[in-house]
Amino acid sequence: MTATTQRTAERHALEAAAHRRGVRTVSWYYIGGTWYIGVWFWAIALAVGALVLWIMRLNDEVDVTAVGGVAGSARFFLFVLGILLPLMTIGVHVAAGGTRRSYTQGLWIGAAVSGVTFGIASGLVHWGSWWLFRSNGWPTASATSQLYADGSEVPLVILVEGLACVVYYLAGMVIAAGFYGYGFVRGVLLVLAALVPVVVAEVFLRSGYFGDALAGLVGLDGTPVWLAALGGLLGIVLAAALLRVVLRGVAIRPVDFAASTGG
Repeated sequence: MTATTQRTAERHALEAAAHRRGVRTVSWYYIGGTWYIGVWFWAIALAVGALVLWIMRLNDEVDVTAVGGVAGSARFFLFVLGILLPLMTIGVHVAAGGTRRSYTQGLWIGAAVSGVTFGIASGLVHWGSWWLFRSNGWPTASATSQLYADGSEVPLVILVEGLACVVYYLAGMVIAAGFYGYGFVRGVLLVLAALVPVVVAEVFLRSGYFGDALAGLVGLDGTPVWLAALGGLLGIVLAAALLRVVLRGVAIRPVDFAASTGG
């Protein structure tokens, strides 16, 4: 091995190590940050569910959809979080020596892990609602048509909610990157583009909010589980690819570390 070849190999090794550090830093930031705020989200969601159940009991009318439905709001929480967090981190990551590629891959991992774990939490909340209603002799079937019959189908609930949470989180990130780097007009257009993967996932997963209605319009209201899973994965791939395209062309604003730490 010549000296030039060895130096090239060493440089590539250093670049690969720096890339891995950048990906790891971003992914852990998003996983940790999501759950740091997410603990409060779940506490509030459970409190709201308990309040809804108490009000329904006063009116002698209980509906598991109204109680367990608070778990389905996890995807909208992640959607909003996906819009907020990138606006605070993308400039700092690049200014610190990271690349768009490491940032994008870190976002992918952060969204995937956060979405799946939120899906698991949602599945447990749905199961808890189902158990509570069954124990009290209340109807456990959901009033809306969806892929799973009730909260007792925990693996299926986790599949639906996990895939939906990942798609919504990535879609929020696309919107954040769009407004950050492309201005208001093109940012609005990217909002519409970001909703395409969301609609795809909702149609196949038939989540019960508006997914089942959309599925009925296109004739997919009888989606089998395997096709629903593929449709949810397709939504994730589309959202991840769109995020990659947007971040590759985004203009990174300079970060003044002295100004940000001096106040």
